[in-house]
Amino acid sequence: MTIVEFLNARLDEDERASKAVPEGSRGRDRALAEVAAKRRIVQGYTRAHSQSMRSIDPSSRPSPGDGDPWAELLAWRLALKYLASVYRGHPRFDPSWEE
Repeated sequence: MTIVEFLNARLDEDERASKAVPEGSRGRDRALAEVAAKRRIVQGYTRAHSQSMRSIDPSSRPSPGDGDPWAELLAWRLALKYLASVYRGHPRFDPSWEE
C-alpha cells in the first residue's frame, strides 16, 4: 500500500465519520473542511510526482523557470508524511513514513 492509498483510505474513514454527525452539530463542517483540505494536499503530491516522473523522460524537458521538480516533489512528500503521522497507531501505517 502506498502512502497515497493509505491516506485516501483514512480520509474516506474520516469523511464518513464526520458525515455521521448530525448536520448543524458543532465541528461537523470544520471536520469536513479539514478532510477536503487534506485531500487537496494528497492531490498536490500526486501531481508533483507525475511531473517529476515526466522530467525523467528525455523527450519531455521542463521549461525554463519551471523550478526543480524534485525539490517540489520532496516538499509534497514531506507534507504527506506529516499527514500520515496522525494515523501512526493504525495497523497499516508503514514505519518508513516516519519523518
